[in-house]
Amino acid sequence: MAPTMNITFDPSPDEVHLFTTPRGSFEDLREPLHREQLPAKRTISPDHPALHGSLTPPTNCPTSKILNFSPGPTSLPPAVEAAVRSRCLPFPEEKRLGSMALSHRSPEFGAILKRTLALTRRAMEIPDEYEILFTQGGGHGQFAAVPMNLCPTGSETATYIVNGTWSKRAVDEASKYCRPNAISALEEDGRCTSFPSLERIRAELDPNSAFLYVCSNETVNGLELHRLAGLSNGVPLVVDASSDFTSKPIAWREANVGVLFACASKNIGHPGITMVVIRKDLLGRANPFTPGVFNYETNIVAGNVWNTIPTFNVDVVGIMMEWILDNGGMAAMESMSIAKSDLVYDVIDNSNGFFGTPVKKESGYRSRMNAPLCVADGNEELTDLFLVECWERGIVGLRTITPFGKGKYLRASLYHGVSYEETVVLTNFMKEFAARHTISKEVAMEESNAAVVSPSDSPRLQLVAPDSPDLVAQTMIGLDLSLASKEMDQINKLSKSPDSVAHPSLTVPKNFKINQYSRVTSDMFAPPPESLGPQQPALR
Repeated sequence: MAPTMNITFDPSPDEVHLFTTPRGSFEDLREPLHREQLPAKRTISPDHPALHGSLTPPTNCPTSKILNFSPGPTSLPPAVEAAVRSRCLPFPEEKRLGSMALSHRSPEFGAILKRTLALTRRAMEIPDEYEILFTQGGGHGQFAAVPMNLCPTGSETATYIVNGTWSKRAVDEASKYCRPNAISALEEDGRCTSFPSLERIRAELDPNSAFLYVCSNETVNGLELHRLAGLSNGVPLVVDASSDFTSKPIAWREANVGVLFACASKNIGHPGITMVVIRKDLLGRANPFTPGVFNYETNIVAGNVWNTIPTFNVDVVGIMMEWILDNGGMAAMESMSIAKSDLVYDVIDNSNGFFGTPVKKESGYRSRMNAPLCVADGNEELTDLFLVECWERGIVGLRTITPFGKGKYLRASLYHGVSYEETVVLTNFMKEFAARHTISKEVAMEESNAAVVSPSDSPRLQLVAPDSPDLVAQTMIGLDLSLASKEMDQINKLSKSPDSVAHPSLTVPKNFKINQYSRVTSDMFAPPPESLGPQQPALR
């Protein structure tokens, strides 16, 4: 048996005490802090496990369970995990085999497969003219399988909407098997914060395209297309729904969906299996060089068992579909996804700049599954501290190590395995953290005056926009003259900004860059709503 890693945390005397707030209850944090209430400065080691994506918090963390906000693989709902343990992992005295031990050609597994397919069709309201496949290779496998199955000669044109990391990878892979035409929303610096407009898609879509490809939720970029209808304009629509599948209804016919695929490790199960839904009239078009394991028609004719498929994973998908149906189906899943993401985005939007997210609310494309967030415009010191304190509270998965490097944005992924109550825990801590690292205007002015005594501390100088032009001169009194010109320019710039402070009750986030300044007010620290959202019954 592999050894168990137990991590405990024992703060040293010069570090701020954990799991307590400087002013007691969360309600007390609604007002700006004063100097004597500010937390002690804490140095975070660059080797801290939280900064390297650790999902194992200290054993003395205050939560009863790990709160996993990972972008995937991730946790399943507790009722599903309990059902998996009881159904798939039988005790010896039960004298039956679990699905991990069943032959994929046994009648016992045949019953499991038939049940899972039926539950999936019912939960997702998949019409009869579509086939359901279980494949392997994940989403990356489908980046190749889609053009291989829909472009028989390799010379066909296919149109790709590039709206983020995964659609960019898909079009790169497709170039080996067809002639992709990209309608891209990528910006010059590689970022992507919106979808191409519907008018642009219709104007640039080649009507002779073999298909139109879209990733309906870009996990890295935090972009989600909440409805598919109206995109394809007669061309079969191919949808990478890996991270938002089962979170909202799909208009299969209205949207002209030809193929939809989703790897299981976000919302419907464990990694190692990918679901493909394909319209029957698109079968029989595969390039003759398509490997059998990726050939849709080959696997459908073989009844999903052309090769040995992951029997346990199929069983888990069926249990997950049962849970979805028992909890209200697609309408309920979408309502819950909206409620959870609203909690996170409301904290970000009402933080007046302490937290940020790249996708504008008015765009209508904010992801309900993956909410990107930055701390103090990406301030590394505060971001690291936020990650460590989350980890110490059992909140994990906000930063994972990826091939794309460490950007300024963290991600809160809100799949079915994350409950509304767990999202409340995260957002409450976000508010608490912002409160503890936001100082009152009076404190900011004290720190400004302190620069005369200790010029070496000038990088920590906090500037507050004056209430009147006369106060500009008063503010400058006592400042180190070597800094006066630079700081006066910053004060004047700030006082003219529409986001500048205009009242003594407003507050300034510590460590904010002056050119990124925004208001922070006491009403951003409102307590969570009394209702914790819709309750979810246990799996029958």
